[in-house]
Amino acid sequence: MRKSEDTLNEEMLPAERRQHLIDWFKQNQAGSGQDLARMLGISVSTIRRDLDVLAGEGLVRRTHGGAVAIRSRSSYEPSTDLSQRTAVEEKLAIVREALTLIEPGQSLLIDTGAVICHRLADEIAKIEFPLTVITNDLYVAKQLTYRDNITLIVPGGACRVGSFSLLGEPGLGFLKNIHCDIFFTSATAIDENGTSETNLELGHMKRAMAAAAREVVLIADSSRFMSCALHRTVPINSIDLIITDAGLLEEDRAKFPPHKPRFKTIDRTQVAVPDADDIGPNTPS
Repeated sequence: MRKSEDTLNEEMLPAERRQHLIDWFKQNQAGSGQDLARMLGISVSTIRRDLDVLAGEGLVRRTHGGAVAIRSRSSYEPSTDLSQRTAVEEKLAIVREALTLIEPGQSLLIDTGAVICHRLADEIAKIEFPLTVITNDLYVAKQLTYRDNITLIVPGGACRVGSFSLLGEPGLGFLKNIHCDIFFTSATAIDENGTSETNLELGHMKRAMAAAAREVVLIADSSRFMSCALHRTVPINSIDLIITDAGLLEEDRAKFPPHKPRFKTIDRTQVAVPDADDIGPNTPS
């Protein structure tokens, strides 16, 4: 009697399975245990053991329910295409929680250079009450153009090659003379000291935006945490609230200061899609 495909895969040599995982993590930032087990046709318990071995060798970092790739180079920056395919549901859940902070008449700064901020712009475009939005991101600006209720301000700058980011002057000079209600930001890397980026000019822009806001809200999926890129940007004590998903391990969360920033952890399975009328400060979280 012929063995099933699942049985054959379970009998694959452990070293062979782990090499498949190593190759997969070279192309992908994060994966859940269930998805990886399904991909290899093995049990979740087997994939957990394999991920534990790879984590022990320093090749991945274990998260709640899966693992993320460890990038040893501080200059590593995931491509826009990879970012768009990583933690899709988690990003959407984080964005929907961020929407509950927005009130009519507020002025918002929206970060540049992050896919999750693009998803935030997609959702803000559905809001009907009046807002002022300032951004140096061409994608964000495009999504909010022709919205009668949104006053859109794009300070300008030179476009970074391969991205939607406008960096340098006149944007930096403009930001020194404004004061907004909320700055929604993300980052290439986040640890207990703050955020960091691979690009120096991008770091300058993010610091200027943070200084121009009453409240700084960091929105990022858990794969961005506990790593550090080349250029420090916003220090941890300048961030008021971090919204992330449940993949951030409690032992890593405990490394952050106890009182500031505050943390809001989102379980993607518990997040309902809000109606436009529900967006605002009274939306239950």
